[in-house]
Amino acid sequence: MAIDNSVHLEGRINAHRRLLVELVSVVAAIPEAREALVAMARDNETVIDHEEDPGIEPDAAFAAQQIADDEIRGILKAAMARLETKP
Repeated sequence: MAIDNSVHLEGRINAHRRLLVELVSVVAAIPEAREALVAMARDNETVIDHEEDPGIEPDAAFAAQQIADDEIRGILKAAMARLETKP
């Protein structure tokens, strides 16, 4: 039975995310790096306050950027939570 290509891709993405969360949690143990990571989680790269008008229906570029921002915040949040649980 062949594994569906999307399942294979999803498994690889999940593995990369888990590895990235662990690496970021290790880096976040350094105080200066932690400050930069907290700032990164706070900042938003998505256009806001009508800096650029997406029109009535935002195009795929706006949606993709919002998804990327959400994923970055999710990874940083998971990494910080992991750091807090380490002795």
